[in-house]
Amino acid sequence: MVKTAFTRAMMVGRVTALALGVAVMLALVVGVASTAFGANGDNWKLGRSNFATQITKLSGNLGVNGPMVRLTNNNAGTDDTALDLQVQPGEAPMTVNSATRVDNLNADQVDGKSASQFVANNIYKRESAIAAGTDKGDGTFVIGQACDPGDVLLSGGPANVNGTSSMVESFPSPGTTTSWSARIQKNGLADNFSVVVICADQ
Repeated sequence: MVKTAFTRAMMVGRVTALALGVAVMLALVVGVASTAFGANGDNWKLGRSNFATQITKLSGNLGVNGPMVRLTNNNAGTDDTALDLQVQPGEAPMTVNSATRVDNLNADQVDGKSASQFVANNIYKRESAIAAGTDKGDGTFVIGQACDPGDVLLSGGPANVNGTSSMVESFPSPGTTTSWSARIQKNGLADNFSVVVICADQ
Protein backbone atom coordinates (compact mmCIF):
# COMPACT_ATOMS: atom_id res chain seq x y z
CA MET A 1 0.00 0.00 0.00
CA VAL A 2 2.90 2.34 0.80
CA LYS A 3 4.46 1.54 -2.58
CA THR A 4 1.19 2.25 -4.38
CA ALA A 5 0.72 5.60 -2.64
CA PHE A 6 4.33 6.56 -3.47
CA THR A 7 3.84 5.61 -7.11
CA ARG A 8 0.69 7.72 -7.33
CA ALA A 9 2.44 10.68 -5.73
CA MET A 10 5.26 10.42 -8.28
CA MET A 11 2.76 10.42 -11.15
CA VAL A 12 0.96 13.48 -9.79
CA GLY A 13 4.32 15.22 -9.41
CA ARG A 14 5.29 14.46 -12.98
CA VAL A 15 1.94 15.73 -14.35
CA THR A 16 2.21 18.88 -12.25
CA ALA A 17 5.76 19.49 -13.45
CA LEU A 18 4.70 18.97 -17.07
CA ALA A 19 1.76 21.34 -16.72
CA LEU A 20 3.98 23.93 -15.04
CA GLY A 21 6.55 23.57 -17.82
CA VAL A 22 3.90 24.07 -20.52
CA ALA A 23 2.57 27.13 -18.69
CA VAL A 24 6.04 28.64 -18.49
CA MET A 25 6.69 27.94 -22.19
CA LEU A 26 3.38 29.56 -23.18
CA ALA A 27 4.10 32.57 -21.02
CA LEU A 28 7.49 33.00 -22.65
CA VAL A 29 6.17 32.55 -26.19
CA VAL A 30 3.17 34.82 -25.72
CA GLY A 31 5.26 37.35 -23.87
CA VAL A 32 7.87 37.51 -26.62
CA ALA A 33 5.21 37.64 -29.35
CA SER A 34 3.33 40.43 -27.62
CA THR A 35 6.41 42.62 -27.65
CA ALA A 36 6.89 42.14 -31.42
CA PHE A 37 4.17 44.63 -32.35
CA GLY A 38 2.04 47.39 -30.89
CA ALA A 39 -1.72 46.90 -30.65
CA ASN A 40 -4.73 48.93 -29.52
CA GLY A 41 -3.73 51.04 -26.52
CA ASP A 42 0.01 50.36 -26.90
CA ASN A 43 2.73 52.78 -27.85
CA TRP A 44 3.79 52.71 -31.51
CA LYS A 45 6.85 50.51 -31.93
CA LEU A 46 9.23 51.93 -34.53
CA GLY A 47 10.81 49.45 -36.92
CA ARG A 48 8.13 46.86 -36.16
CA SER A 49 4.59 46.11 -37.25
CA ASN A 50 1.74 47.76 -35.34
CA PHE A 51 -1.85 46.57 -35.49
CA ALA A 52 -5.02 48.47 -34.67
CA THR A 53 -8.75 47.88 -35.07
CA GLN A 54 -9.68 51.42 -34.04
CA ILE A 55 -8.79 54.83 -35.47
CA THR A 56 -5.68 56.52 -34.10
CA LYS A 57 -6.06 60.29 -33.68
CA LEU A 58 -3.59 63.11 -33.15
CA SER A 59 -5.09 66.48 -32.30
CA GLY A 60 -4.70 69.49 -30.07
CA ASN A 61 -6.97 72.29 -28.93
CA LEU A 62 -4.54 74.96 -30.14
CA GLY A 63 -2.75 72.97 -32.80
CA VAL A 64 0.78 73.86 -33.88
CA ASN A 65 2.38 76.23 -36.35
CA GLY A 66 3.11 74.20 -39.48
CA PRO A 67 2.41 70.49 -39.88
CA MET A 68 1.25 68.23 -37.06
CA VAL A 69 3.25 65.29 -38.43
CA ARG A 70 6.38 65.29 -40.60
CA LEU A 71 7.87 62.16 -42.18
CA THR A 72 11.38 62.45 -43.61
CA ASN A 73 13.14 59.72 -45.57
CA ASN A 74 16.79 60.56 -46.25
CA ASN A 75 17.70 57.27 -47.89
CA ALA A 76 20.08 57.79 -50.80
CA GLY A 77 18.10 55.52 -53.14
CA THR A 78 15.86 56.75 -55.94
CA ASP A 79 12.82 54.59 -55.08
CA ASP A 80 12.12 55.99 -51.60
CA THR A 81 9.04 57.76 -50.31
CA ALA A 82 8.10 59.36 -47.01
CA LEU A 83 4.59 57.87 -46.97
CA ASP A 84 2.96 54.75 -48.39
CA LEU A 85 -0.85 54.55 -48.35
CA GLN A 86 -2.39 51.18 -49.25
CA VAL A 87 -6.08 50.27 -49.45
CA GLN A 88 -8.26 47.66 -51.09
CA PRO A 89 -9.07 48.07 -54.81
CA GLY A 90 -11.74 50.67 -55.46
CA GLU A 91 -11.11 52.59 -52.23
CA ALA A 92 -9.62 56.08 -52.02
CA PRO A 93 -6.19 56.13 -50.32
CA MET A 94 -7.08 59.26 -48.34
CA THR A 95 -9.78 61.87 -47.72
CA VAL A 96 -9.48 65.63 -47.24
CA ASN A 97 -11.86 68.31 -45.95
CA SER A 98 -10.34 71.30 -47.77
CA ALA A 99 -10.51 72.52 -51.36
CA THR A 100 -7.38 74.65 -50.94
CA ARG A 101 -4.67 73.97 -53.52
CA VAL A 102 -1.70 71.93 -52.30
CA ASP A 103 1.56 73.34 -53.65
CA ASN A 104 3.83 70.88 -55.48
CA LEU A 105 1.18 68.15 -55.48
CA ASN A 106 1.16 66.76 -59.01
CA ALA A 107 -1.80 64.79 -60.33
CA ASP A 108 -1.16 62.30 -63.10
CA GLN A 109 -4.83 62.21 -64.08
CA VAL A 110 -7.71 64.69 -63.89
CA ASP A 111 -11.17 63.25 -64.47
CA GLY A 112 -9.60 60.17 -66.05
CA LYS A 113 -7.36 62.14 -68.43
CA SER A 114 -3.58 62.35 -68.22
CA ALA A 115 -1.76 65.67 -68.11
CA SER A 116 -0.66 65.26 -71.74
CA GLN A 117 -4.30 65.52 -72.80
CA PHE A 118 -4.54 69.06 -71.43
CA VAL A 119 -1.50 70.66 -73.03
CA ALA A 120 -1.83 73.43 -75.60
CA ASN A 121 -0.99 71.10 -78.49
CA ASN A 122 -4.32 69.36 -77.96
CA ILE A 123 -6.34 72.59 -78.12
CA TYR A 124 -7.38 73.84 -81.55
CA LYS A 125 -9.69 76.34 -83.27
CA ARG A 126 -12.25 75.78 -85.99
CA GLU A 127 -13.94 78.65 -87.89
CA SER A 128 -16.90 78.50 -90.23
CA ALA A 129 -16.90 80.13 -93.64
CA ILE A 130 -17.78 83.83 -93.65
CA ALA A 131 -21.33 83.87 -94.95
CA ALA A 132 -24.73 85.50 -94.66
CA GLY A 133 -26.04 82.69 -92.44
CA THR A 134 -29.40 80.99 -92.30
CA ASP A 135 -32.36 83.42 -92.37
CA LYS A 136 -34.63 82.75 -89.38
CA GLY A 137 -37.46 84.80 -90.95
CA ASP A 138 -37.48 87.42 -88.24
CA GLY A 139 -34.59 89.55 -89.47
CA THR A 140 -31.98 87.42 -87.72
CA PHE A 141 -29.43 85.04 -89.19
CA VAL A 142 -27.64 82.10 -87.58
CA ILE A 143 -24.41 80.21 -88.28
CA GLY A 144 -23.06 77.15 -86.46
CA GLN A 145 -19.63 75.53 -86.28
CA ALA A 146 -18.67 72.16 -84.78
CA CYS A 147 -15.49 70.60 -83.42
CA ASP A 148 -14.04 67.51 -85.05
CA PRO A 149 -16.22 64.45 -84.38
CA GLY A 150 -15.78 63.06 -80.88
CA ASP A 151 -13.77 66.02 -79.56
CA VAL A 152 -14.70 68.33 -76.68
CA LEU A 153 -16.19 71.79 -77.22
CA LEU A 154 -14.57 74.31 -74.87
CA SER A 155 -16.08 77.60 -76.05
CA GLY A 156 -17.24 79.49 -79.11
CA GLY A 157 -18.58 82.75 -80.46
CA PRO A 158 -19.21 84.96 -83.54
CA ALA A 159 -16.50 86.65 -85.60
CA ASN A 160 -16.31 89.20 -88.42
CA VAL A 161 -19.61 90.83 -87.41
CA ASN A 162 -20.18 94.34 -88.80
CA GLY A 163 -20.71 97.17 -86.37
CA THR A 164 -24.13 97.76 -87.90
CA SER A 165 -25.38 94.35 -86.73
CA SER A 166 -26.55 93.37 -83.24
CA MET A 167 -25.70 90.18 -81.41
CA VAL A 168 -28.83 88.25 -80.44
CA GLU A 169 -27.55 84.89 -79.20
CA SER A 170 -24.27 83.01 -78.83
CA PHE A 171 -24.62 79.56 -77.31
CA PRO A 172 -23.80 75.82 -77.63
CA SER A 173 -25.98 74.47 -80.41
CA PRO A 174 -29.13 72.72 -79.13
CA GLY A 175 -29.03 68.95 -79.25
CA THR A 176 -25.24 68.67 -79.48
CA THR A 177 -22.23 69.05 -77.20
CA THR A 178 -19.67 69.70 -79.95
CA SER A 179 -21.12 72.67 -81.86
CA TRP A 180 -21.57 76.42 -81.24
CA SER A 181 -24.17 78.74 -82.83
CA ALA A 182 -24.39 82.52 -83.11
CA ARG A 183 -27.40 84.55 -84.22
CA ILE A 184 -27.25 88.21 -85.24
CA GLN A 185 -29.73 90.92 -86.17
CA LYS A 186 -28.52 92.67 -89.33
CA ASN A 187 -30.87 95.63 -88.85
CA GLY A 188 -31.88 95.61 -92.51
CA LEU A 189 -28.29 95.83 -93.80
CA ALA A 190 -26.02 93.28 -95.45
CA ASP A 191 -23.56 91.47 -93.23
CA ASN A 192 -21.50 88.29 -93.58
CA PHE A 193 -20.03 86.76 -90.43
CA SER A 194 -18.56 83.52 -89.07
CA VAL A 195 -18.50 81.39 -85.93
CA VAL A 196 -15.35 80.22 -84.14
CA VAL A 197 -15.11 77.23 -81.75
CA ILE A 198 -12.28 76.25 -79.41
CA CYS A 199 -11.98 72.47 -79.04
CA ALA A 200 -9.86 69.84 -77.33
CA ASP A 201 -8.77 66.52 -78.76
CA GLN A 202 -10.51 63.63 -77.08
